[in-house]
Amino acid sequence: MKWLVKLILLSSLMSCSAQWHLKKAVQKDPSVLEKDTLVVMDTVVSPPVAITDTVIMKQHDTITLVKDRLKVKVVRVNDTITIDAICDSDTIISVIEVPYDRIVYVEKEKPIQIIQRWMAYLLLLIVGIKLLQRFADKYIL
Repeated sequence: MKWLVKLILLSSLMSCSAQWHLKKAVQKDPSVLEKDTLVVMDTVVSPPVAITDTVIMKQHDTITLVKDRLKVKVVRVNDTITIDAICDSDTIISVIEVPYDRIVYVEKEKPIQIIQRWMAYLLLLIVGIKLLQRFADKYIL
């Protein structure tokens, strides 16, 4: 009966680390560690702008100017000049590519850290075995 308790305790304390699982995943699919790119599209729409101005003069004429998004209309009637300027709305699209790592690979621990961790495991194992032995001696036997 004592051997069964020791076997259960020993098997419950052993497991694989995350580093081991990551190595296995990279062996199966090396593209996991490749960089990927995230594309962010941003759209800005500027509203149309209209400006009207009036100058007074004494003749009659109409001039219309169109360049890209700007339309200027100059109307001259007798002593009045009316200037209508309209700038149509514009859409600005910017595409930003942000490279990122899908998985960040962490370097191995230093040897002193590994020794300290295993010493802590060993100490916990010894304390656990002693506690189980006392429990078994006191209540089972």
